[in-house]
Amino acid sequence: MPKKENESSADEQKRANLMRSVAKNAKRQGNFGLASTLYMQLGEKLKAAKCLVKQGDTETLIKFAGNARSQEIYILTANYLQNSDWHNNPNLMKKIIEFYTKAKSYQHLAGFYDACASVEVDEYRDYERASKALEEAIKYASKSTSDDKESRIQMLQQKKHFIDRFTEARQQIQSNPQEVLRVCQQLLSNPGAENAVRAGDVYAQMIELYYHQGDGGSAYKLVQQMQERGIMANRYLDQEMVR
Repeated sequence: MPKKENESSADEQKRANLMRSVAKNAKRQGNFGLASTLYMQLGEKLKAAKCLVKQGDTETLIKFAGNARSQEIYILTANYLQNSDWHNNPNLMKKIIEFYTKAKSYQHLAGFYDACASVEVDEYRDYERASKALEEAIKYASKSTSDDKESRIQMLQQKKHFIDRFTEARQQIQSNPQEVLRVCQQLLSNPGAENAVRAGDVYAQMIELYYHQGDGGSAYKLVQQMQERGIMANRYLDQEMVR
């Protein structure tokens, strides 16, 4: 369907309608590559981007979004990339942050950094990096204009508070082990803390401390408490120590 020389406005409209019809049918049939190409030629960038998302063509979508200069497409692309293995791919992580930043979507940026914090805790047990990610989340949530801005900031600050308490306590294992145990007990007794700090990690810290102090009885009681709460000890503890 090439554009003809000296094409009248009526013919141009007819050609555009035909292209749009083919694009719709191609999309309906799952031929997202063709549909995307036709929508690009029609100048309907958002529809083209949505077809690339359906196709799962990450590389092409990133290139397209980079040149689109569209807030909607930036957000669409970043949302799509969040469903990828971004935490094991620094380049994808950078692109997510880049597109949300270009869109000035501070609410999405805050949510992404919150997700980063969760990954640091759940996948790597790295509470220091989780705290830094939450610091970024709070910064961008403060710039947001969403209706739930204040409650979102409060939730993020609370998560960071619990994580910081756990991190600071662990730094006192050698100098003040009783303080470590006190803080850990407080975290376990606070229902809100488990949204930030995994109970299994708290138990593991206490058990390891008792074990190295030679207090196997207290350590074993905590292992039993883990089991009573349905926490799998082998996910958090060295099996030789448990044995």
